[in-house]
Amino acid sequence: MKQSHLLSLRDFNSLARVPGELFLQTFLFKAEARDGRQPTGQSWETLRDELRVTRESIDRSSLEVACATQWLYWNLRDSYASLRNALKRI
Repeated sequence: MKQSHLLSLRDFNSLARVPGELFLQTFLFKAEARDGRQPTGQSWETLRDELRVTRESIDRSSLEVACATQWLYWNLRDSYASLRNALKRI
């Protein structure tokens, strides 16, 4: 038999290391994936908080605009009424 077809001790030892190397690579991959998700999770929380603040701001701004619009309407209505009454007296 030719020596190239025989398994050497080196081949056996090399093959015996594969499960350990695969386990280590899997462990490291999981750790990298977990670490990679952390900033994304933090970014998502930051985005969610910013959106909440923005929504509250918009709600507040909408209320302020609605109040200002209503005040302007009442002010114009009363001014026109005063002008109409003044014209009737002339």
